[in-house]
Parts: sequence; structure tokens; C-alpha cells
Amino acid sequence: MAKTLEERGYPVIDVHGHQGNLKGLIDGTPGMLPPITKHQIALEKYFRHHELTVDELRDRLHTEEEMIATFKKYGVHFCACAWTAPAGQGEIGQTNDYMYELWQRNRDICLGYWACVDPWLGEAALREAERALRDHKALGIKFQQPTQKFHLSDHRFYPLWDLIASYGGFIQWHGGYTGVGTGMPGGGGIKVLEYTNPVDVDNVAADFPNLRIILMHICDPFTEAAELVCMHKGNVYRETSGALPKYIPERMLHDINTRLRKKFMFGSEYPYFRLPEDILDGWEKDVTFRDGVEELFFYKNALEILADRFENAGADLSPWKGLI
Repeated sequence: MAKTLEERGYPVIDVHGHQGNLKGLIDGTPGMLPPITKHQIALEKYFRHHELTVDELRDRLHTEEEMIATFKKYGVHFCACAWTAPAGQGEIGQTNDYMYELWQRNRDICLGYWACVDPWLGEAALREAERALRDHKALGIKFQQPTQKFHLSDHRFYPLWDLIASYGGFIQWHGGYTGVGTGMPGGGGIKVLEYTNPVDVDNVAADFPNLRIILMHICDPFTEAAELVCMHKGNVYRETSGALPKYIPERMLHDINTRLRKKFMFGSEYPYFRLPEDILDGWEKDVTFRDGVEELFFYKNALEILADRFENAGADLSPWKGLI
């Protein structure tokens, strides 16, 4: 079993999770689901052979109280992600206001949130991104290109990247394979490789040197390319959500321990993976860190890379006082 905060001796920073996927909120109202309802139902059928309704899918999630208690027990401070895709999926999903309010209710364990906008909404996307960055003090904007169906390097969206950079925000960019659509005929219409090649990040990072980009996940089958883009571009960073630690490629683990040791951050992908049983326990059992790298990976890199965004958000960083 994974170490608790007391057993580990330091708190962890989770830079990517879906903590808004909740059965119910503190006030008793239902939580919001991501904009992939039919895909999630199909995924349950594919992997666990369950035929679920939307209500049954929601009932399998934690309540807000249960989620917060788990993260506090294991000393994991999180940065929750909004997710919307009205143009690509016809679903609003989790709004920025919903995620902002979750953060505000739980500032002692949540360090901020990642807003999400649909680039295809044009001027409305620009207005919403500006509202989230200016008024909400969002850490940045998270995108999930397979469901939103766009290329980061499409010049039609360059005004959006320019706006995010002007506010000092980050982009979270989905790299490589996605479980969304797995097992469905035609993958549920999800083009799993079309929009997730890190060559898009390479191009945009070069065109917007002041725009900071977190290239997420294993980025399979483009893992090596993702590492090279991150190594080459000073404004590109990496994180590790989206896979069990035992499935992370050796090349990626080598880079976490060596040349990219100050660029990788921890991400959980909660609740798609259970926090203590799947993720924390997996990192403890299946991964060997070189001296000093474990602390870099679990909190020091995030504190360094996201320092100005945490400050802008007024995040409580007192749990790490004396550790850095």
C-alpha cells in the first residue's frame, strides 16, 4: 500500500488530474462529468464488462468529501482540470466555473485549476480564456485535442496561444494515445494519433517562445519525440499522468532520472486510476529513482516550474516550507 503523508515525510504535487469527476458535491448537488459520456460508458463495457447508465457511471465515482479525504491522507496537493468539447463532442462537460469553485472550497489541498476552452469557438474561446486567466487566476489552459479535434499548430488558433502567453499562462497539451473511444467502432470517432504528435508542440513552442507548454502523458507512440522536444525547447515541460507506472517506457524513466530530471512533474490522472492503489503504490514499487530525483519529481520541479502561476493564484505553499 502507498505511503501516507506521515510515512513519506513530504507532500506531493499532482499537476494533472480530473478531481471534478465526482458523484456529488459538498452541498449535495451532483458533480459534472467530462464531455465524453458515451465513451466512458463504452470504456466500462470494454474493460469491466459493465452496461452502465449515466447515473450508474456517476455513482461509481467518489463524493467530493471522499476525494478530498483521500488526497489529504496521502498528502497529495492537486491542480484540477476542466474539460469541455462542445464542437467536437456536442457536450459542454466540466465548466471553468465548476472547477474554480471546487478549488475555492478546497484551497488547503488544491493549489489551483487548469481552465479549458474549445478553440473552435473563436472569439468566445478567447473571451473565456481571458476570463479564466484574468479573473479566476487559472494556472493555464488545458486541451484534449482528440476530443476537441484540432491541431495545436493550426495558425487559425494562434491568437489564442498569443493571449495565453500574454497572461503568463501555461498550456497543457495531450500527447499520444488516449483511452477515450477504446473498443468502440471507429474508436467512437476519436482519431487517436492525428492530433497528438509532438511535432505540433515543437512548432508552436518555436513560434511562441514565451508560451510555456506542458507536454502530457507517455505520448505513446511518440515518446522519444516528446522527450527530444522537451530537451530542445526551454519553454516545454513534461508530466506523467495517463498510465500506470509499470507501463512507462524505459526511455522515459531514464530521462526522468537524468537529462530531463528538472523538467518532469508528477501527474495522477485521478480518478481514471486510483490514487493510492494504482498510482502512488506503483511509483513506489515499480520505479527506481536516482539520488535526489524523487523529490524533484514529486514536488520540487512543480514548485520551480509553476512558481509564478502558484503565486498568481495565491496558492498555499506552506506545506513545503523548509523542504526547499
